Amino acid sequence: MNPYGIQLRQPLAGDIIGTKIAIAAIGTAFEASYGWRLLNGNTTIAEGNFQAGSMGSLESFVHQADVSTDYSGPAVLRVFGDDPSLESEGTGLVEVPVVVLAGVTGYQPHQVAAGDTLTKLAEQYGATVDNIVLANGLTDPDKIQKGQLLRIPV
Repeated sequence: MNPYGIQLRQPLAGDIIGTKIAIAAIGTAFEASYGWRLLNGNTTIAEGNFQAGSMGSLESFVHQADVSTDYSGPAVLRVFGDDPSLESEGTGLVEVPVVVLAGVTGYQPHQVAAGDTLTKLAEQYGATVDNIVLANGLTDPDKIQKGQLLRIPV
C-alpha cells in the first residue's frame, strides 16, 4: 500500500452511479486537489475535480458531484491526486468497477417473491427491465429466483 496514495472507501465495486456520485476516501494530493473520471473502456463518461483536506497530510474526505451522462452500463471510476503539470492524472490513482445508470437517483431493494418477473417489477417501481438487469449484473433476465435480493433502480 502506498501510504501517500488514496484509500477509496466509497463507492465500492459494483455500486450504482446515477445522477450523483459520492466519493469517500483517505488521501493526500498536491494542493489537496483531486480528480475523478467515469470510464467505459477508454471513453470518458463524466469527470470532475475537487479540493479536499490539506497538502501533505493524509485526511479523510467526502465529495459529492453531479453526474451528467446518457450512458448506462458497466464502467470504472478512477480517482486520483491532481498533477499540477496537467499532463497526467497525478498521484495515488485508484480504480473501482461500478455500474452507471443515466438518470437514476438510487435504488430500492426487493426480495423476489413467487410470480415476480422483471417486467412486473419494472412496472411496480417505475424502472426499466434494462436498468434492473444492469444494476444486478444479470446474465439471463428470465432467470430470477425466489428469495433473490435485487436492486431496483429508481
